Amino acid sequence: MTGLAIAGGVGLLFLWLLRQAMPSPRDRQLERLRRAARARGLMVALRPESPAHTGDQVRPGGTQRQEKLHRPFYGLPLSPVAGAPRPKWRADWRADDEVRMAPLPPGWILRPGTLVLADSVLEALSALLAQAPPGVQGVVAEGAQLGAFWTERGEAAQVEALAVWLEALRAFHRKQTARSEAPHPAL
Repeated sequence: MTGLAIAGGVGLLFLWLLRQAMPSPRDRQLERLRRAARARGLMVALRPESPAHTGDQVRPGGTQRQEKLHRPFYGLPLSPVAGAPRPKWRADWRADDEVRMAPLPPGWILRPGTLVLADSVLEALSALLAQAPPGVQGVVAEGAQLGAFWTERGEAAQVEALAVWLEALRAFHRKQTARSEAPHPAL
């Protein structure tokens, strides 16, 4: 009888370990979303949200934490323009209705230190930000990549909507890059 109890306990332990090794429904959903994004040409990575956002700075024991919060980032490459500096900008969405940065839609703000945009450019960006798919929490255009921090909710249709929106943002960014490199009339 004791041997049977031990064998049953070992069997239950084995089944529990096997269950822990299997992907959860959320893990399978994330894999489907990321596979659909890659098939659509999006790059998917976990990136630090910002050097300023590092979560709780003090552990319960009083020691400092240094790890950064990493969030899903879905991006598109920006093609280089010979000799042109790349405009660099970042916009974040805040759930707080009190956050307003005219003429951007409610909740959207431009990060300090980003590109200073003219009123007509801000209005065009505002129209694009108003069309952001659900779950987009920030947009970054820097270096050779433009992308969005996204909550990864939904199915392939949401990935498709995100890809179409990012392509519109890339077209906006390219237009601003072309505008910044155009020769200015001599005075």
